[in-house]
Amino acid sequence: MNKSLLIALVATVIGVCTLGVGLYILATTPAPAPETTQVAPTDASSSSPQSVALVPQLRNSDASLVPDTQAEPGTEPWCDAMMATPDGNWSDSDARLFSKHCIYE
Repeated sequence: MNKSLLIALVATVIGVCTLGVGLYILATTPAPAPETTQVAPTDASSSSPQSVALVPQLRNSDASLVPDTQAEPGTEPWCDAMMATPDGNWSDSDARLFSKHCIYE
């Protein structure tokens, strides 16, 4: 058997084994539980604490991360908003304006 063919065969077997182990690890790793906090009961009728899920909130400092969807077409904020918009939601005129004003050489 040719030496280079043997090396290629061994490399392929190692790659397939690595892929199999990776897929096994992904399949058997449990999803992380949502972060919860205990809240004391507010009335005397319930004696056990309640579990409440924490929902992330947008802070004022994060406001610059949200694109301006009401910006004038062709401006930099509009270009940023279009970059965050899925391709299927673009109209033909949006695509033309984006290519004209937002793509630089």
